[in-house]
Amino acid sequence: MLAEVLTWLSTPASRDARRTGHLTAAVSLWSRAFRCRGAWAAHEAACHGVVEQAIEGLKQTRTCLVLGSGLLRDVPFERLAATFERVILVDVVHLWPARLKVRGRANVTLVEMDVTGTTDLLLGRATGIADPLARFRGDATIDLVISANCLSQIALLPTERTARRGGLARSRFPDLGRRIVAGHVEALMRFSGRVCLLSDSVSIEFDGSGAEIERHDLLEGVVLPPADADWDWELAPLGEAGRDRRIVHRAHGWVDLHRSAAQRRGVART
Repeated sequence: MLAEVLTWLSTPASRDARRTGHLTAAVSLWSRAFRCRGAWAAHEAACHGVVEQAIEGLKQTRTCLVLGSGLLRDVPFERLAATFERVILVDVVHLWPARLKVRGRANVTLVEMDVTGTTDLLLGRATGIADPLARFRGDATIDLVISANCLSQIALLPTERTARRGGLARSRFPDLGRRIVAGHVEALMRFSGRVCLLSDSVSIEFDGSGAEIERHDLLEGVVLPPADADWDWELAPLGEAGRDRRIVHRAHGWVDLHRSAAQRRGVART
């Protein structure tokens, strides 16, 4: 607990990130990732494998844009930094473990940004949802976009906050969670470069005997094309979420989201 408090206090973060709870959520994730590092190793290796496939066959390797870069555990950062002329890491906050990894990398840029586009809405400064990724779509040098396991997470904090506080966001966007998830997918599809998507889709809770207790859709009903790889992520081993509880997420990787979407459209026409 003391380490979490010190990390919260010492992390360079905007006032907005502190007010909305994004910094608190990032610190909590860092703490869980450390505790569950053994259980998460296979998941992280699977994510790295999908990204490696996405890099292969690229005609150019000028700029890589990583959305939801987090602790840089989900992507093979060293490979990205060595392969691309420029790497842009985007997250609402960048904790010290990530900052230390990129130190001394002249071709790596950290960008603090809420990829959901809801910060101004949540803080009462806007009446709609912004399109934060628009600032990157005009960059023709972006050859690879990676959405790194943020799709299932980006709606959680905004929907929880609006459920607690109500206000304009709740009344105007009763389907806020689905809008955020669908909006992120649509924004990814607007990029002309290759898009690699890493995401979990279903959370399954088991009791101590291994019997399934609950199952939750993490993508707010948004349906994605078939993935190139699927695996189980041991998110919370026994003892993490409760003495007799275990949580497993069904995870997926899309090497080229544009290709996967086109293949789904092709199947639908036949």
